[in-house]
Amino acid sequence: MSAHPQFAEALALYAMGALDDPRDLAALESHLGTCGECRRELEALRADTALLALSATGPQPPARSRERLLKAVAAEPGLERRNPQRYALGHLRRRWVTIAPVMMMLILAVFSILLWRDLRNTRRELRHTQARLEQIQADLARTNTELAEAKMVRDLLHAPDAWPLTLVSRKTPPQPQIKTVYSKQQGALLLMASNLTPLPENKIYQLWLLPADGSAPMAAGWFKPDGKGNGMMFHKMSAGIPAKGFAVTIEPPGGSQTPTMPIVMEPAG
Repeated sequence: MSAHPQFAEALALYAMGALDDPRDLAALESHLGTCGECRRELEALRADTALLALSATGPQPPARSRERLLKAVAAEPGLERRNPQRYALGHLRRRWVTIAPVMMMLILAVFSILLWRDLRNTRRELRHTQARLEQIQADLARTNTELAEAKMVRDLLHAPDAWPLTLVSRKTPPQPQIKTVYSKQQGALLLMASNLTPLPENKIYQLWLLPADGSAPMAAGWFKPDGKGNGMMFHKMSAGIPAKGFAVTIEPPGGSQTPTMPIVMEPAG
């Protein structure tokens, strides 16, 4: 009840039916008629009070024991001859001894409910803080991944053996282009495509490394251009593989183990 802390104690007493001051009672009920937040807080306090009452209920004395005690007090001789003033004072003392524990229990109940409410709010704030922390950690991990990939691209472009190569279409004018930068030492390859022919949903472009020793083509990643035919791909593979060129085929999603003919893009010249 952060908006109206002045009603905190009165609400706790009202929830237990123990708000006796007529002025406080009238002021609180008038406020409850206009404040939805305090009404919700009252419902929560009533629920907490019910749980507290269930946990504090004690055993009732047997009816027969109470009856025997009353008979024994009635049969005690000489009570009517005692000093009336002393009896009245004793009666008041016994009454105070009876009321004092009840008042203490009432005060403890109020403080227990207030502490219970604060603990509930603290746990809620802790859950929100934990969720926010997890989101920040996820954002930081994603940023670190992006920075690592950017560093690998930079290292590839500045590698001493970086090999830029442009691929052109075999059957159409050379407007569609694919440029590759390959480093044998780093085993890294960067591909930049432009003006490629759009593909259906169930097809992708796959790049193949053609080994210098004439062995079978090696899969070097796959990509799908955007609506304008442009795309970019960074692919990491085993280092130390010499290449004599690259080629591109059209494959199903996820790529293939061997090229599906025909080759649609290959080195120029």
